[in-house]
Amino acid sequence: MAHDRPSLEMPSLSLRRRRKASDERTPERGGSARRLPDVRLDGLRAAILAGLVVGGLAVLLTWLAGVGCEAVRGTPACGGGPGLLILVVVLAALAWTAAVVLRMLGVPHAGSTGLLAVGILTVLVLVFLLGSLDEGWALVAVPLASAIAHAGAWWVTSTVDDDPATGPTRTSYDVR
Repeated sequence: MAHDRPSLEMPSLSLRRRRKASDERTPERGGSARRLPDVRLDGLRAAILAGLVVGGLAVLLTWLAGVGCEAVRGTPACGGGPGLLILVVVLAALAWTAAVVLRMLGVPHAGSTGLLAVGILTVLVLVFLLGSLDEGWALVAVPLASAIAHAGAWWVTSTVDDDPATGPTRTSYDVR
């Protein structure tokens, strides 16, 4: 009679719908199974690769935002409300992309690592590169800064990792 009682399982707040076993396509049924290739890199290399991808995307989205503002307002800076909205959308897209790439490369805690990396990248750009983003060498400097930010964010999240499944990356020594 346990089937008559409500489930005590927490509800899923994911927007993905669950697949039933009959919904999955398998090669035996004539459909093709859709899986991403299983790419595994060590955490640091994966973070650097994700940083280069996110840095390139940051350059592209910044350029597109400037072109869009130029077309609408006649100046490459939107300023005020539209500029802030564009900035928030670009940063959210960068953080989401970082999490997806890190997850595809098998990095644990991909979401928090990606979000921290984009925050670090934002600070690096504001402090060191803001005055010269319109120069040609910024096309290399921003992805490089992004790779550094992602490597640093990976180091922080892997050092603070308390998950027993992945384990801490450092061994603690009792110095009593």
